Amino acid sequence: MKRGRIVAGVLVAGLVLAAIWVAGMSGRTATQSTSDTEVAGAYDYEAHEVVVQQMDANGQLQYEVEARHVAQLPRDGRIAATDLTLHRDPPGTVPGGEHRWTLTAKTAQLPTEGDVVTLQGEVRAQGRPENSRVLLVLTTGQLEFDLAKQQLASDQTVNLTWGRNTLQGSRLRANIKTGDVALESQVNGTLVP
Repeated sequence: MKRGRIVAGVLVAGLVLAAIWVAGMSGRTATQSTSDTEVAGAYDYEAHEVVVQQMDANGQLQYEVEARHVAQLPRDGRIAATDLTLHRDPPGTVPGGEHRWTLTAKTAQLPTEGDVVTLQGEVRAQGRPENSRVLLVLTTGQLEFDLAKQQLASDQTVNLTWGRNTLQGSRLRANIKTGDVALESQVNGTLVP
């Protein structure tokens, strides 16, 4: 009888250990299915609560990025950021001056080469085109910002406020240097002269 209790105790202990191991492995499997930046070892580097300033060849500030988390992904070198704020001073303008553009998004991919920043999730872009006296504010789910050409583009629904004018449409193309803004599909809104 004593021997039966010992064998039963060993079996119960074995089952408990097996259950703990299975539970631990299922947690790891769930972790492996999360985004690249959340998986330990799935990036070349990472940083938390960062501010990055990119200078041009002349030492002028091109853009400044604040982010909660930044990681460089090993597959293609993309830099992924979360809870991002990007400040961009167009060439020839005063850093932090009236023509500064500020863009925010839940996530973003920054260029390792090239000049296009892709922002996603609750994107907001606000700034004053160089030939405008009033602020332009855009909100959308996704936006591409070509830093070299100073162009904004989105193929999603965009809400635009420019002074007292409000518009909504799809397929935005905007040049912040010239002030040319085009909503190309399903446009409606209010224009105030």
